[in-house]
Amino acid sequence: MDSNTRVLKAVGAWLFLLVLAVAAAAVTIALVNKYLYGPTTDVRAYVEDLRDGEGGEALGLLNAEVPEADAAMLDGAPLEAAAGSLEDVEVSTVEDTGDGGAAVRAEYVLDGQRHSSQFDLHPVDTQWGFFTVWAFDGSRLPVVEVSLPGASSVDLNGTAVALPGSSGEFAVFYPGVYTASYDSELVRAEPRTAVVTGPGQRARIELEAEPTDRLREEVDRQLREHLEGCAEQDTLYPAGCPFSYEFDGRVAGEVEWSIVDHPEPEIVVGTRGGGGWGLEPARGTARIAFDSLDLFTGEVERVEREVPFEVSADLAVDRSTVTVTPRG
Repeated sequence: MDSNTRVLKAVGAWLFLLVLAVAAAAVTIALVNKYLYGPTTDVRAYVEDLRDGEGGEALGLLNAEVPEADAAMLDGAPLEAAAGSLEDVEVSTVEDTGDGGAAVRAEYVLDGQRHSSQFDLHPVDTQWGFFTVWAFDGSRLPVVEVSLPGASSVDLNGTAVALPGSSGEFAVFYPGVYTASYDSELVRAEPRTAVVTGPGQRARIELEAEPTDRLREEVDRQLREHLEGCAEQDTLYPAGCPFSYEFDGRVAGEVEWSIVDHPEPEIVVGTRGGGGWGLEPARGTARIAFDSLDLFTGEVERVEREVPFEVSADLAVDRSTVTVTPRG
């Protein structure tokens, strides 16, 4: 009897330990499945890929469609810059979507402000029969549109990018910060930023071009050169010039022109077709001097007059070249 009792106790103890082991294994599998194979793990991995500038890895995880836009921001240094201010990331909220999927909410600080993004995932497989493999639901990458009237390129997240027609669209990852600016010897534009936090988002950065003193000086030099060339013409009607003098009598000798007051046109941008550079019409004053011959008396009289005029011109500007083209 005692022997049977001892056997039963041993079997009971063994079964109890087995149950504990099975329970412990189940708990372990559940914890591993949640914290190592759960949907939050994929979101954290995606964020790390952004920080590392690994665009290919990030895109593979996100399972997102790339829009028809410039891809310059999707890898390397520009992507690292986009996630450079991404801090205090907390991926802790997981909601069951009811169809076996999960909605993961990531909260973070981006560009000094609190933001959040939601990522939807679904199970696609199991590993070793226990652990769930998750994948992001399909989505579409956001787009940032950048424009700078009169410019053919800008700096976006520290990288020079082309702006055909003074504007361009760029596919980007989220969350991210995208900063556009422009700085050259002739033109500058203060940096402006767009913060992108969700799929399919469209953000716009509109830069405002400002002429530098160097540009103003070059416009003034070319315009003065043109007007001085007009003043050198020995005629009442200088060709291709904004001033002339109507006179019905006979001119004896040379016609002398000089510029008394040079016009100072305002440099503008975005007012011409295509948003290019231009010059506002500006007024100036020329002086004409010549001798008038009276055909009846033979007397010669000195004529000196001030002639107001208005100058109009086209202006073309790129990073290093200025071209002023007077009109009429």
